[in-house]
Amino acid sequence: MKTLKQLQIAAVVVVLMWMRATSTFLPSRNPKKLDCDSRCICYKTWIKFRHSYEQIVMRCTHLNLTEDLLPLPPKLSSNMSTRLYLENGTIPYLSNTSLSVYSPYRIVILSLKNNTIEYVAKDTFGNLMHLKTLDLSENIIHEGILKEAFYGIALTPLKTLNISSMNLQNVSDDFFKNLKRIVNFNLIFRDNTHMFPMTALMRLNHMISLDFGRNNLTLIHLYNASFTSLRYLNLDNNHFYDFPDFCFKESNSSRFPNLETLKIQWNEMRYIHRFHYNCLTSLTRFYLNGNLFQELRSNQFSMLPNIVKITLSYVGCAMCIIERAVFNNSALKQIYFRNNHIWFRNAGITLRVFEGCSSLELLNLNYNIVQITREDGFNTLLGHLTQLKTLIMGGNSLRFIPRVITERLTNIESLSLYSNDIKDLTPLKNMTNLKKLFMGSNQITTLDESSFQHFRRNLITINLSNNPFSCTCKILWFIEWMRKETNIFGFKTNPNLTSFYMCSRPGDPIRHRLLDLEMSEITCLLGMDVKITTLTLSILLIVFLVTGAVMYRYRWHIRYFIYMVRYSQRQEVDTREYEYDAFLAYSAPDRHWVIKTLLPVLEGQEDLKLCVHDRDFEVGKLIVDNIVDAIEGSRKIVIVLSNEFAQSEWCQFELNLIQRHVLENGQRLLVVVMLEEIDTRHVTKAMRAMLQTTTYLMWGEEEYARKAFFNRLRMLLRKATKHGGERRLSV
Repeated sequence: MKTLKQLQIAAVVVVLMWMRATSTFLPSRNPKKLDCDSRCICYKTWIKFRHSYEQIVMRCTHLNLTEDLLPLPPKLSSNMSTRLYLENGTIPYLSNTSLSVYSPYRIVILSLKNNTIEYVAKDTFGNLMHLKTLDLSENIIHEGILKEAFYGIALTPLKTLNISSMNLQNVSDDFFKNLKRIVNFNLIFRDNTHMFPMTALMRLNHMISLDFGRNNLTLIHLYNASFTSLRYLNLDNNHFYDFPDFCFKESNSSRFPNLETLKIQWNEMRYIHRFHYNCLTSLTRFYLNGNLFQELRSNQFSMLPNIVKITLSYVGCAMCIIERAVFNNSALKQIYFRNNHIWFRNAGITLRVFEGCSSLELLNLNYNIVQITREDGFNTLLGHLTQLKTLIMGGNSLRFIPRVITERLTNIESLSLYSNDIKDLTPLKNMTNLKKLFMGSNQITTLDESSFQHFRRNLITINLSNNPFSCTCKILWFIEWMRKETNIFGFKTNPNLTSFYMCSRPGDPIRHRLLDLEMSEITCLLGMDVKITTLTLSILLIVFLVTGAVMYRYRWHIRYFIYMVRYSQRQEVDTREYEYDAFLAYSAPDRHWVIKTLLPVLEGQEDLKLCVHDRDFEVGKLIVDNIVDAIEGSRKIVIVLSNEFAQSEWCQFELNLIQRHVLENGQRLLVVVMLEEIDTRHVTKAMRAMLQTTTYLMWGEEEYARKAFFNRLRMLLRKATKHGGERRLSV
């Protein structure tokens, strides 16, 4: 039996092979551009794989090579490994000599993806003596032609072949016969067929990695098949309803005795039975995300002696039964059980699901519903995971930090409790080994420095963004910490992150960036009495100076205001009988609005009698006399202000008479209607004085604004005269 360390090393090798196959190696330094064919981009980069070395990368896309020559790599490529990408172009035909121009170069990766290739000669690739990875995906090569092309491929030191998305529906049993001698072979065969070519694949005796995802498989009949060399198997994104049987039933031996990584994610499986995979004794990583499992039984994974990692996430709301000790396995190191929307308080779901995971180091429970309100519930769920180093429980509706985390799980180095409703971080003070803390998007308003004192020096990453901090002196120490150690807060790599640390003051809706607050130890050390006294004296001095300046600047306005207040405060009861309820003063251009809008409501609905000069002024009488008689014979005076009113000399004369009458009889007589915004150029001194001392009604075009306008106007004109109702809408 392999040791755990050997299994981990083997798994890493498989992952690196996969990265290499999909061209996902990341350069460790900034790439250096090189001169090459004008149709391409070339650069030199450093690759880290076991040891560091330089490689040439040449990328050419959308080439039409029906008649043109193939682009050549930079000259220095002859001595350096080169990755050549000729993708998304047109290369319909590849003869035995088409790629011979590349034979002097050390081409280690060649991608001919999506070039509408229809024909490949038998010896096309035979001259590429350094080729390790070949990508022919998304072309339209017939199965028979491709099978013969494998002859030339077998002459190279090839390790990885990608023939995905080529509509290879009828793969014959001898399809891979020319590749059977390739050692440590990696095959990527995605999005091709709905049938599993078992016999053809069995010819690949030394295949260690098979990616058979997205092939619309509904089931696999393995019969007596055995893949003894396979270490990595990917069956993601198919349509399995039942879990494939990886074991021989009679002997319970494995069809994949050396399989270390199994991916069977995003299928349609409802049930998972352990006797289908218990024989995979070499399995270290098991990926089950995105299926619709309805139940998990006790000891579901207990028979996998070398299992290190299980991911069982994104099951939607399908899971309704979870028994005790589902993950019971002392070898298990990592469990990803996130985004399952599991309500841990349901009757069929036990809190003892992780019982028996004595060696567990990472647990991800993101976005489940853990609304446990008592500490004993958290003890049942997590209390026995004493070796845990990473705990992720974001979006779990937690209202507090469970005491079991801070008192029993003392080995935790990374704690993620973001997107919950936690308000207090005080329990964290016992976590001496903490190095990474993620508590963003909670309900934290203040921070106690003592909560961080035991692990603050050990922290290498902390995120407390998107919390509703209060702008008080209690977080001054935290602000100074952020300014001093920007690295651990991530501000150096992402300066925009500072905008997610905001605070607010009581009664102030405006939020302030923590790093912009002007607080210091001196201002925070001042006593409250000193602050109040200083603030009061400062305010009094400012008020005194401002008041004096304002009074001097507006001294005549103040006198006029006092005069108006004296008259407006008269409280005598008006017992006089008036001929009109109100006199309307308006300009000729506003006549249409008065007749069509104002009169139908006030006279038609409110039974008021209004004096309108077009209708009610006595013929033959002087206009001035008519105006004076109308003003004195009306209980209220309504002025309809507009830009036309402000520019009319007659209206200004009428306004002067009204203001004189108001000064003698009281401000309560006047009702001002603002029909539109008045241009400041047209505002006279008389109008300015009236607007500064009189509350006016503003006409609006919106329906709700009109209703509010007439409601207020009715209240101001609500008292009727004895003549109300004698005349209506006779203009």
